Amino acid sequence: MISANLRFEGFDAASWTKIISLFAPGVVERIESEPASSDAPEQATPVGIEAPRGTLVVVVDDDDNVLRATNTLTGRVTGIPATPIAAVPDIARLYGASQVVWFRRGTMEELAERLAMRLRPGDDYGAQWLVLARVMRELGEARLLRLWPNSFAGVPIPSMPMLSRALDVVLPDGHAAVAVLWQRGEPWTSVAVRRMGGEIDWIAGPDLISRWTGPLGGDWRRDHRVIAAAVARNMAPVHVGLFSEEHIVRDLLRTPDAGRWARAAAVRDIAFYPTPAYVGVALGADVVRSATRQAASFLGGLKLFESIAPIAAELRSRVTDVASVSAALGFNPLEALGRFLRGEDRSSLPASTLPAPEESGADNGENGQ
Repeated sequence: MISANLRFEGFDAASWTKIISLFAPGVVERIESEPASSDAPEQATPVGIEAPRGTLVVVVDDDDNVLRATNTLTGRVTGIPATPIAAVPDIARLYGASQVVWFRRGTMEELAERLAMRLRPGDDYGAQWLVLARVMRELGEARLLRLWPNSFAGVPIPSMPMLSRALDVVLPDGHAAVAVLWQRGEPWTSVAVRRMGGEIDWIAGPDLISRWTGPLGGDWRRDHRVIAAAVARNMAPVHVGLFSEEHIVRDLLRTPDAGRWARAAAVRDIAFYPTPAYVGVALGADVVRSATRQAASFLGGLKLFESIAPIAAELRSRVTDVASVSAALGFNPLEALGRFLRGEDRSSLPASTLPAPEESGADNGENGQ
C-alpha cells in the first residue's frame, strides 16, 4: 500500500507543520512556545493555566500507585494519588492535561512482544499500523492500557483487503490526489499524492507544486483548475482534488453536522475538482443524514416519525453503500476523525470516585489548580 521507495519532497518544516496542525490542535503554538527550563517537579504544571494542554503519561503498578507521571509539554508531575483506569478523565481534569496515556508497568514490554510475534518481514507500513492498532485494543480490553479521550472505541479495525478496497475507491492505481488550502488569498499549504503499481510512491509538497504551477491569480476558485492541470502534467492524472480556505476545512473537519460538507460544497466554500463518484455519494449521504436528524428533532415524539424512521434509515444505507469508502472499511472515517478532533471519548468504563486533590494529598501548586 505504501512503497518502500516512497518519494517525499517539496516540504519544509513550516509547510509540514501546517498540515499536521489541521489534525493536531495547538501544535504550532506548542512549537513556538518556550520549552520548560527544567524537568524538576516544581516545573511540572504552571499555575493559572487557562485551558487543558499537553499529554499526561501515567505509569502505575499493580495496585494503581503512580510510579511516574510526565506532561509532554511541562515536564514531571508529582503528587498524583493512586489512579485506577476509570480515574483517568479525573486526572486529566485535575492536572490540566488535554490527553492522558495510562498504562501498567510492563505494558510496553507486552506490546513489543505481541508485535514481534505478529509482524511479518513482508508487511508494508499499512499492515504494520493495523497490527499495532489491534494489539493496542487488546491491551485496552485487558485493562493494561488506556488512552483518553478515546474517540475510536468501538470503531472496527479493518483488514488489509478492506483497506485496499477503500484505497481503490479513494485513489485508483495510476492516479493522483491533491489538496490545496489558502489563507488570505495565498496558498497556505498543499500536498499531492500518487499511487502507482498499487502503492503510494510519491508525496509532493507545496514547494514542488508551486514550481509546477508558476504564479497564480490569487483567487482559489479559479486557480484550483490550474493546479489540478499542473499536477496531472507532472505527476499523474488527478482523480480527486480538494480546494478551500484553511479555516473552512479546519472547521469542517471538526463539525458534528453531517450536512455541513454538502452545504459548503453547494455555496462553493469548498471545491472538489475533479469530483469522483464516491465524493458525490458522500455529499448526498450527508444531506440525507442531516435531513433525517433534523426531521427527528422537529417531529420529536410524534408517532409519525416512528413509521418514517425505518424507511429513512433504509434509504440512507442504500445511498452510502454505493461505491462508499465507509462500506469498504465498515465505518465512516470522516465521522471518526471528527470525533477525534473534537476530543470526544467513546469508551464505556465506569465512573471514577477519585478524591479531590486536597483530599488525596496532591500538591495544588504543582497541578495548577
